[in-house]
Amino acid sequence: MAKSVKVVFLGGVGEIGKNMTALEFGDDIVIVDCGVEFPREDSPGIDAIIPDITYIRDNIKKLRGIVLTHGHEDHIGALPYYADELKVPIYGTALTLGLLERKLSERGLKAKTVKVNEGDTVKLGCFEVEFIKVAHSMAGACALSVTTPLGIIFVTGDFKIDNTPIDGKKTDLQRIAEIGAKGVMLMLGESTNVERKGSSTSERMVGQGLESIFVANADKRIVVACFASSNYRVQQILWLAEKYGRKVVLAGRSMKGIVEVASRVGELQVPKGIIADGVGKLPPEKLVVIATGSQGEPSSALNRMSRGDFNKVSIGPDDVVVLSSTPIPGNEKSVYDVINNLFRKGANVIYEAMNEVHVSGHAYEEELKIMLSLVRPKFFIPVHGEYRHQFKHAEIAKSLGIKESNIVIPNIGEVYGVNMHSLKQHSNVSAGNVYVDGVVLEDGNAVVSDRRSLAEYGMLLVLASVNSEKGVIAGDADVIARGFNLTDEIEQEIKDVVRDTVNGADFDENSMSELARAVKKAVRKLFYRDRQFPIIIPIIVED
Repeated sequence: MAKSVKVVFLGGVGEIGKNMTALEFGDDIVIVDCGVEFPREDSPGIDAIIPDITYIRDNIKKLRGIVLTHGHEDHIGALPYYADELKVPIYGTALTLGLLERKLSERGLKAKTVKVNEGDTVKLGCFEVEFIKVAHSMAGACALSVTTPLGIIFVTGDFKIDNTPIDGKKTDLQRIAEIGAKGVMLMLGESTNVERKGSSTSERMVGQGLESIFVANADKRIVVACFASSNYRVQQILWLAEKYGRKVVLAGRSMKGIVEVASRVGELQVPKGIIADGVGKLPPEKLVVIATGSQGEPSSALNRMSRGDFNKVSIGPDDVVVLSSTPIPGNEKSVYDVINNLFRKGANVIYEAMNEVHVSGHAYEEELKIMLSLVRPKFFIPVHGEYRHQFKHAEIAKSLGIKESNIVIPNIGEVYGVNMHSLKQHSNVSAGNVYVDGVVLEDGNAVVSDRRSLAEYGMLLVLASVNSEKGVIAGDADVIARGFNLTDEIEQEIKDVVRDTVNGADFDENSMSELARAVKKAVRKLFYRDRQFPIIIPIIVED
């Protein structure tokens, strides 16, 4: 069998978030990104979802390093949970590593980090990884050109083609074209905005939209909510505040922390004296608040302002609140709840549906075509998107001349082998979701499944006392229901079923735990009849 480079998909395919891919050849493995997925409504009580790294644990001696495309949570957020296990160098640009180190320090952790600049190349075992500048919604974002013994694998990372970037650093199309001219074996291309026609709007347009708000509301306090990691957005707000003579208050722990990191590594210019410790006695027209909470996060500064329990800022009719973002899929209700609450407090709320106050950091259809045309890969795998995004990206690749047989849409846990002659599925590995609820849950899938059942169907507690000598139940069982309506009729049916199950048991062979399982099974059948699935907890004790 011909040699091939293994591409192991541990996250970030068929989903938005949790990006993690491993490249393997011989005795060497390199990890590209290690991110989180934010919990959905069907994951009650969960803080984050991270990749299953069982395959990496099983091959830890082969691991040579971790390379990061940029510092967003969906690309670095899982590392604090695995840093103690993955004791290898982590490579990234200054802001990427600054954000990672801040996250690690919050958990009392350290890791060996190695700062790289755009254009640098690092050697990790048999792999040579070149970091190539791309524009995105934050500084320090890179595509990766990975030279393997069998050919080049090009990873786009998150990117857009912005001809007027805030920091003047455009996507390095010339270098990407040079790599394409060498011959690229495989391209892994982000697919997030493939459904959007045309090209994305420059980040500078947000600055123009925000400036019009500053001008139109010169006599009011302005509150802008955005992602704390969107340093280009924060930069423009700081410049506007300076231009129009306003002080800036940073609201939210992550906003303060990321501004500190970005300014320290030189990726954010903070005008001297512009940051105020608090609102104090500053008149509204002399103040702008930059807040976390653009996604409606329950504990964020903006959400607390909307509920009236953020003691530093009290929202009222003299406030203009700008949500400089779009809701992440699944967050829509939380975001609109915040917007509704802000309107109730009399604020003038401006969001994307009304004004040009947000642009995406991800490439639209035409930009994806440009990237594919420059890289010219023999094989193509669309990543970083749900299946519909990957499918449409594959269609674009076919329209540009890449053979259908040279394109695959992978699932999490699939391993593909690639060389200059073929791209084929090699195997499957253990992969999927690992749930975090303060700590990493040992059996997270079962915990989340139980929580869903509790939320939808409730819980039933069945307590029975038995006389093991006589082999009969001692009186009626006690039935306690939580989260659903227990009618007298159903309660009596449960008591009858428990009595029949206990009285029919062989006490010489059945322990109390086995009897409890039998009771649970019998009671469950009653509820299956009505298509109800409460959590059933039987407690059987000897009288």
